[in-house]
Amino acid sequence: PPKFVLEKVLRQIENFVDTPLEENPLYTSFLTRVADAGRLSPTAQQRWGGRVLDTLEAQVIPAYEALGDYLEDLLDQAQTENGVWRLPDGEAYYAFLLRQHTTTDITPEAVHDLGLDEVDRITEELRVVLQEMGLPVEDPIGQLRALMADTQYQYQGDDPEDAILQDYQAILDEVNVKLPAIFSYGSLDRIAVKRLPAFKEPDSPIAYAQAPSPDGDRPGRMWVNLRDPGNVYRWGMRTLAYHEGVPGHIYQMAQAQRNKKLPFFRRYFFFNAYIEGWALYAERLGWELDPTDPASNLGRLQALLWRAVRLVVDTGIHVKKWSREEAIEYMVATTGLPEADVTAEVERYIVMPGQACAYYIGYLRLLGLRQKAEATLGADFNLKDFHDVLIDNGSLPLDLLELVVNDYVDRAAGIHP
Repeated sequence: PPKFVLEKVLRQIENFVDTPLEENPLYTSFLTRVADAGRLSPTAQQRWGGRVLDTLEAQVIPAYEALGDYLEDLLDQAQTENGVWRLPDGEAYYAFLLRQHTTTDITPEAVHDLGLDEVDRITEELRVVLQEMGLPVEDPIGQLRALMADTQYQYQGDDPEDAILQDYQAILDEVNVKLPAIFSYGSLDRIAVKRLPAFKEPDSPIAYAQAPSPDGDRPGRMWVNLRDPGNVYRWGMRTLAYHEGVPGHIYQMAQAQRNKKLPFFRRYFFFNAYIEGWALYAERLGWELDPTDPASNLGRLQALLWRAVRLVVDTGIHVKKWSREEAIEYMVATTGLPEADVTAEVERYIVMPGQACAYYIGYLRLLGLRQKAEATLGADFNLKDFHDVLIDNGSLPLDLLELVVNDYVDRAAGIHP
């Protein structure tokens, strides 16, 4: 791995090892969970807690210390170049990773060019929305930065974190009741918003989804990173909630789990391009359900721009030999996102080559399939039926998904039974 990755991991290990055992998150999490379960007496909880402490001291901490020693040795060999191009057969390896993550045969050069074209196109869309809002259009990215810094869109007061969590919950609850209009599955019974634990915040993304438990006992959860509440702006929240929650990741995962017509592995296994493409498509669905707020539409377009930029940055790092700093500079300049968030993103692209390209490739394929079905079926097109086709087959490679949708269109058009 590149040198900066090893340095970060070593700091994480050091923090973990130096934390007093009674404050170790594995221990405190155990105490919380066993207390919440209500199945053990206080005496039994204390006894099992002691066993956890003993195991941490005798096995877990020494294992982390050994891992730290190993990584310290690797640090002496680490290089500052970040792309896989520096490795033996690095270009072929990256092309393989792109095929794996996008489930298509698209080439790195085609991905890079597509990204540049989409960045230009979405930037023009931003100008249109800014004009609708009566705002300057000459520098759309600069205008996004100004809106992000506008205090009327920020959270003030003594407890902004709680207010942010409550507003995310309200957004999800609001859109959830509208889902019967576009899904035959209807609404979810429950969905929850949770704050990411503090020890995970520094190096984690701004949010991520957790599927409901298979038995339905625990609802799907949207985990939110509140390391810097000042970076949370109201006009960007709907898009993130739609992506991670409903009708995005949590909704798709919940419905796939319920589909007993599929073998078990197909209900839980996923292809990155499908699930992330679905989440971007869900951002658009959420906006279609409530297209009356131009500021939130800016948030949608900024998020879409962010994903298009990934195509440029990921291939830039791993094929065109961009440095980490060049990638961060380009992404900040073209999205207007805070540098701290961009840095975490770029570092993720470095350690997970090709993964970030799956989002936008998947989105374009899903949107293209819908447009094809609408154009072919005309008045006979039914959005609920189309969504059933996308969801009922579980997560699929994009090329196979296209075959499934083509079959649905043929049947709906009466071409074959």
